[in-house]
Amino acid sequence: MTLYHAFSLIDSSRLLSGQNPETFVKVDWVCYLRDEPLTSYDRLIENFHDLPQTGKEKIWIQRRANYLLSPDEVEELKLYLEKQYAFAVEVEAVELPLKVEKIPQFNEKDVTGTIILRDRDEPFPLSVGIIGMVSGHRDLVNIQTVGELLGEIDRRNQK
Repeated sequence: MTLYHAFSLIDSSRLLSGQNPETFVKVDWVCYLRDEPLTSYDRLIENFHDLPQTGKEKIWIQRRANYLLSPDEVEELKLYLEKQYAFAVEVEAVELPLKVEKIPQFNEKDVTGTIILRDRDEPFPLSVGIIGMVSGHRDLVNIQTVGELLGEIDRRNQK
């Protein structure tokens, strides 16, 4: 089974929040509150049986692993975003089983907003709940010097 990380790069002026100083924002599209994993946790998360058997940490790891999208969910998301917002969606295949340290995680200080996709009264319903995690994203086209480029690489590597 192949799972995907989906995201969009959007001109920040297209969002109403105005909270991003960057020219572009990155919206990471994640499934939230998935009732059942797309595959067994043993197949989804590397060394799952070695994780603590109780506690918030294990639940948090499982929840984050469930952020990823199936091929069908990606196709639904692409159609929805194209028709509703004219946003393009980029996808990256994720290698399974997931290493715990590589499971998607969002730092609260980086997330400047969320976009909740709803299917109520909309012509393109989604089979799962999907939310967009909005964070600032520098436009590399506007970088003028090698120093700015190296600074941007350092900034991205800190995430």
